[in-house]
Amino acid sequence: MTARPGVAAALAVLLVAMAGILPAMAQGFPPRVFRDARLKSEFHIQFAVDSVRIVDKTPGICAVAGRIERVFRGNVAVGTPITLDLDCKKEGETVRPGQIIWADLDRLMAARHIEAFVNRGPFGFQHSLWQFAIIPEPTEKPTIEP
Repeated sequence: MTARPGVAAALAVLLVAMAGILPAMAQGFPPRVFRDARLKSEFHIQFAVDSVRIVDKTPGICAVAGRIERVFRGNVAVGTPITLDLDCKKEGETVRPGQIIWADLDRLMAARHIEAFVNRGPFGFQHSLWQFAIIPEPTEKPTIEP
């Protein structure tokens, strides 16, 4: 059985249109993926930022170092040193589309406290799918819901 020319042309147009839509759809995770990352995180903490260092260049990794101030989940002591590698970029820098959530370098450099969902990885703490927020000061209750 062969397709009629009109149907084949319509199908070709649809496939070309879908090629443009699918990559855009694949760029972001659905909200449930972030919620699951928060729920499955080993730790939910707030920490004081002592320093922010650009590891190589931007866009790239910024090593945010500090000490834990609040623990909402997990067995880690207040005062424990933490270094969290966050993806950062300067305002106006172009990045390739993808699933990385980029932190603004200026906001990160000005940050005094961060709340984050993290796990312990092979080289220390690592963020749980970029589930972190810059906060003005530590709080008694979490500012990010699990």
